[in-house]
Amino acid sequence: MKQLVLTFACCFLLGSLLMAQPKPTKTVITPTNRSGKLSSEAQKKLSDTKLAHQFYARGEYEKAASLYKKIMDSDGSNNHIYGNYYKCLLQLDRFIEAEQLLKQRMAKKANDARLVIDLGMLYKAQDKDEQAKQQFDKALSMVKTSNVSAIAHAFTSAEELDYAIQAYEKGIDESKGKNNFSQQLAYIYKRKGDVPNMIKYYLNHAAKVPGYVQTVKNAFVKVVDEEENMEELQTQLYERIQENPDKQVYYDLLTWSFIQLKDFEEAFLQAKALDKRFKEPGYRLLELAKLASLEKKYDTAIEALEYVVEKKEKNPSLITKAKVQLLEYRKIKITEMGEYTFEDLTKLRDQYEEFLEKNGKKPETVTTMRDLSRFYAYYIHDLGKAINLMQEVVSMKQVSESIRAKSKLDLGDFYLMKNEVWEATLLYSQVDKAFKDDILGEDARFRNAQLSYYNGDFVWAQAQLDVLKSSTSELIANDALELSVFITDNMGLDTTMTPMKMFARGELYLRQNKADQAFMVFDSLNRFFQDHSLHDDILFTKAEHFTKVRDYQQAIALLEDIQANFKEDILADDATFLAAEIYEQQLDDKAKAMELYKSMLIDFPGSLYIVEARKRFRRLRGDGT
Repeated sequence: MKQLVLTFACCFLLGSLLMAQPKPTKTVITPTNRSGKLSSEAQKKLSDTKLAHQFYARGEYEKAASLYKKIMDSDGSNNHIYGNYYKCLLQLDRFIEAEQLLKQRMAKKANDARLVIDLGMLYKAQDKDEQAKQQFDKALSMVKTSNVSAIAHAFTSAEELDYAIQAYEKGIDESKGKNNFSQQLAYIYKRKGDVPNMIKYYLNHAAKVPGYVQTVKNAFVKVVDEEENMEELQTQLYERIQENPDKQVYYDLLTWSFIQLKDFEEAFLQAKALDKRFKEPGYRLLELAKLASLEKKYDTAIEALEYVVEKKEKNPSLITKAKVQLLEYRKIKITEMGEYTFEDLTKLRDQYEEFLEKNGKKPETVTTMRDLSRFYAYYIHDLGKAINLMQEVVSMKQVSESIRAKSKLDLGDFYLMKNEVWEATLLYSQVDKAFKDDILGEDARFRNAQLSYYNGDFVWAQAQLDVLKSSTSELIANDALELSVFITDNMGLDTTMTPMKMFARGELYLRQNKADQAFMVFDSLNRFFQDHSLHDDILFTKAEHFTKVRDYQQAIALLEDIQANFKEDILADDATFLAAEIYEQQLDDKAKAMELYKSMLIDFPGSLYIVEARKRFRRLRGDGT
């Protein structure tokens, strides 16, 4: 028993001694404390580094060098810090310090070719060109498959672009062509201003990695804007197509090049060839048609879509889409270009009707139905058919509420043209109520305000227009402001509202395609109220009508009357701009158009048209902007 107690006591004493020994502490190297925040030392270093980089970027090399040295003294392992510090020393001609820094670095990394390049930079900064060349050649000899990018990048940073090119070329040889540095080489040749070689290597890159063709196009956009550079690109593409007729990417880039030149006829030929050779589904031609239409090259857009309709019969959904676009572009060509005969109108009407008869009146063809309805109303002047077709759209259960609302607004306009004012205002009000906080609702309210104006209720019209001046739609806000100002300017000039009511009635007649009645009202207004301020408004309104019906000489005569006799009035700049537009786009008199656009710049510097006038003047002058 005594022996057992003694043994227990010894064990207890040994355990106590072991517990009394200090526990070994674990050393954790971390820039943060337990809260996860940076230590004050780490924060100071981070702040110094950020400040040094700012000084370096601003070219304040003395200040940057002082901070970089401080950081290097505490931690010289950061390559970026070293590189910037070294360049600062070279910029400051502190060559001895630079050499000391470099030798310390080279002692630790004897096989680092980038340090050899740095030594070459040091010699070159001291005009020791031969010694610099020796170091650059030495670095070039060190190129291996594993370090080619690092060495080429170092040469590029040192502005030794020819050596960078040689480094990449050697890297390609070392890897037996497995590594592809075409994109890097293209970038270096771009920096050198060597456009032919830049194009060559970008084409190599596109051929090697077709998924990057858009990147290549983006790169070309910035350099091939000059005609000679685009010619170089097309020359190289034609050569490559001859050598590699099955390389799709070259045809794609050639088509793209003609689009950049806005030569859509040639672009269509190339796109068609591409479609045939590689049996493409046809979407490329739809996109080309869209781009051509944006540049008002409607003939090419139509030709491209006709090709799709003819050749892609196995893709019904694509053909339907192409047919819808085809009708739209044919309509735009007729209505916007203003060069059509009645036979052209009836032919297009028949094409619309044939399309709807074949494809049916359904949600998928609603756009075409609405287009045809407006075509009936504004060009065929068959309001009965226009109203019936638009009512079918409004009654269609599957269409979206926004489409229904837009169709109601169109339908209201048709009823207004038919002089069924109550039906028009009812439809406008329905849209206003359903889309009170939406642009559609604001559009409906503007049409109702306009209707009040036509009816001679100017006070009520202006109350609505004043609210619409703050519309989220710039177009509605501008239209509301323009009509509001017009009412204000002319209501306060006379005790009687008769002249304004007559003018508004004349505008309504024009809206209803009753030009003869409108002109009778305008002429009566001029005859009975000779001193009223609406004379220039009448002239301009008539000029707009004659422009619409393509009687351009009559329009020009009226606009010149405004320019000659009302040059101080508010419509003088409108008249000048419209006349310039007619000379440019309809009468093909570029010289006269330039003269009028120049007049805009000199005589109406505050006009809303000034930006567009300047752009058109420069384009006609051949500035290319």
